[in-house]
Amino acid sequence: MADNGFYNVFKHSLESMKEESVSSLLTTDNDYQNYADQENLAEKRYMDLSLSAEQRTIVNQLLDARDRQNIEYSNLSYLAGIADCIKILKYLNISFEELLKGKGDEGI
Repeated sequence: MADNGFYNVFKHSLESMKEESVSSLLTTDNDYQNYADQENLAEKRYMDLSLSAEQRTIVNQLLDARDRQNIEYSNLSYLAGIADCIKILKYLNISFEELLKGKGDEGI
């Protein structure tokens, strides 16, 4: 995008929206809760390991880098989902206004 400042503000806004939209899904999704439980168990086991300070630093750097990469992937996937939704609406020749009319007063 030409204006990187606008893109960054737009992306940050979408990240905030995504958090609100996704948080309720995460609390009720059994698969996600199972993975979260597995992560907690693995973290406890990791903390019990007898690692040197250097080894622990290296592992933490790896985990932090993976976390940042996964968060960025999640954010970009959310953005891609919005873009795909817009493409589908255009393909089906449905305007946003038409979509809202079908929802009544509650909106989307």
